[in-house]
Amino acid sequence: MGFTNLELFATIFSLICVWLTVIRNIWCWPTAIIGVTAYFFVFYQNKLYADMTLQVVFLIQSIYGWYFWLHGKKEDEQGVPIRRLKSQEWLLVTAIIGSSILLFGYLSDTFTDTDVPYLDASVASVSLVANILLARKILDNWLMWIAVDAVYVGLFFYKELYLTTVLYLVFFFMAMTGYLQWQKEWKAQKV
Repeated sequence: MGFTNLELFATIFSLICVWLTVIRNIWCWPTAIIGVTAYFFVFYQNKLYADMTLQVVFLIQSIYGWYFWLHGKKEDEQGVPIRRLKSQEWLLVTAIIGSSILLFGYLSDTFTDTDVPYLDASVASVSLVANILLARKILDNWLMWIAVDAVYVGLFFYKELYLTTVLYLVFFFMAMTGYLQWQKEWKAQKV
């Protein structure tokens, strides 16, 4: 099975979006809006319903992230500062991810024809939380993206979305780069 024009379009915009995010360019948000809209239909066609639904959430988060990056700074700041999660926040994040996996996995398994309900729910749940952290410029988002991108590579290969498989392999390395870039900036902010 070859890739479709829609998958190619979604891939290009998603790649541009992640690169712009790594370099903390605000244009990552409008390109995200285009990419997630296209991937909504790609995932629908391939029965990845949790990831399809996730694209709707990403659309909303992209609008929020765009607004927050534009207006979330104080008058004396150059931009929204990068920060890390606190211990209590990690506990909350873990609970949200675990609950989401159970809920979305059960719903997908019970009400859809997907053949990967809990795997789809797992990567979608982690991605959802990682994207929220990204919108808030929390450094730890990149650690989640590194982990979930590695799993997505296998999932998309299994679903024969080969172009998307390659994209998520690139995302894996971009997430590592994003983590290092943002960590450097975070350390510079603390000085």
